[in-house]
Amino acid sequence: MARSSHNLRPRAAFTLLELLVVMGILPVLAVLSAVSVGKVTRDAKLANATNTLVAALGNARAIAIRDNAFVMVTFRIAPDRRAKAVPREPQVVQIVTARWTGEVVTAETPLPNPNTYGAEVMEDDVFADRFVPVPGVPTRDLPAGVMVGGPAFGFITDASVGQNDRYWRTLPRLAGTVVASTTPGGPPTFTPDLARTELGWAIGVLFGPDGRVLSRNPQQVLEVVTSGTGNQNAYVKSFVDFDGDGFPRRGTTNVFGGGPVNVDYFIYDEPLDEPLVDYVPYLAVFNDAEARDRFDAAAWRGTGAGAIGGNGAPSARVRDQSLFIDEQADRITFNRYTGVPGIATK
Repeated sequence: MARSSHNLRPRAAFTLLELLVVMGILPVLAVLSAVSVGKVTRDAKLANATNTLVAALGNARAIAIRDNAFVMVTFRIAPDRRAKAVPREPQVVQIVTARWTGEVVTAETPLPNPNTYGAEVMEDDVFADRFVPVPGVPTRDLPAGVMVGGPAFGFITDASVGQNDRYWRTLPRLAGTVVASTTPGGPPTFTPDLARTELGWAIGVLFGPDGRVLSRNPQQVLEVVTSGTGNQNAYVKSFVDFDGDGFPRRGTTNVFGGGPVNVDYFIYDEPLDEPLVDYVPYLAVFNDAEARDRFDAAAWRGTGAGAIGGNGAPSARVRDQSLFIDEQADRITFNRYTGVPGIATK
């Protein structure tokens, strides 16, 4: 039987040049795919965190209305499930819903009174609304690498007109040494390393009984008498009493040297701290891991006075994170009249 001429035709094949071109294109496509997938993953993680936080805020608002109470949503670095004194690794931000007990406590108690700040005697000029976690409302964890920030109103003063609200404050990144328990099955311990820890603050959103967002508790009535010759500042803030002892836990930090000073109640840099909370009118949710890749995060470490910053001179961490938040963060705002939370369009 005669063979078809079609079957006798030689099969086509790649030339060496074509093969080299294809081999050159494949790595480029692989890189583009990896970048695209990475961006989608980061965006999905951020969207998940933002939606989780909006849901927690809405739930807290509903509780405030239901119970005719003052309810706050605040944040902390999640503790290890084996020991509250050990931060979870990788570190994650935990959403806490807490309710005011009706108590106002002196932040200095039960420390010796008066405390000394150098040669200056400190009066009891710091008071705090005592909040406790709402029973039956579990904490919620944000995805690892996502951070929450709030505006640093009045904290860093910039002489330029209209620049006082351009900085943001966030939670800390804790550092230290975890030591396993010598007792079988016992909880580990944690020794803070304040040279490697990043200074942070506590921020929160306060809902009133009508569901609206408040900047202060209107039912708190105090007459504060300060020293006429010394420190004349008086602060009334709030804290969450996680350990149940009735007073803010200040940790071991000694930022300014000398004896214990009440300024340390404003600083969050140890796992068991119960710092005073600043109420904020809106929030930012951002990818902290991505910000660390962009900036020199090593410059953010340390909790000395320089890490706090000052008038017109924010710390490196506040400066860098504020720049990243302005460019990359999701914003959560609240209706002025109802307090309903929502995601602001970029």
